Amino acid sequence: MILSGLEVVTRQLVRNLPHVTKQQQPCGVDLTLRQVSEWTSAASIDFDNTKRQAAKTSSLPFDDTSHAITLQPGAYLIDFNEIVQIPRNCMGSIFPRSSLWRSGVGIAAGVVDAGYEGAMGALMDVKNPHGVVLYQNAKLAQIIFEELGEMVEGYNGIYQSSTSSVGRDGTERA
Repeated sequence: MILSGLEVVTRQLVRNLPHVTKQQQPCGVDLTLRQVSEWTSAASIDFDNTKRQAAKTSSLPFDDTSHAITLQPGAYLIDFNEIVQIPRNCMGSIFPRSSLWRSGVGIAAGVVDAGYEGAMGALMDVKNPHGVVLYQNAKLAQIIFEELGEMVEGYNGIYQSSTSSVGRDGTERA
């Protein structure tokens, strides 16, 4: 069963919403842009995480006057303002808002596991050859919550209680 946006907000599964009534949707909650970063090094990923090393990133600044950032074609790491607290009987999925893909911009994110608490981010892929202008706090994605058939142990990995999406050994605390 998919939880309604009203239930997600009422249960405070998504927190730190800049404007609750404008972010609550029938089937989920809109996620807003906090930060855009670019990668500055390679990453290393293995099976058992003994050699895992997140790529380093560098935050890109918003214009001080317009509070906007112009992104040329390419891939970027984005952080959302909102944080989540996923119950142990739910999972989250993040989808791009249609205004993004209609503009030649995609968002990809992993499953938000049951039991995860903390910050969220996503990969933003600008395919539009003319780029895109994004404003701080722009609504970019929507998180949907699905109930699981049972209560599970829940996520207990290194990203628990993250304050950014940078990852282990990136430029910010993971």
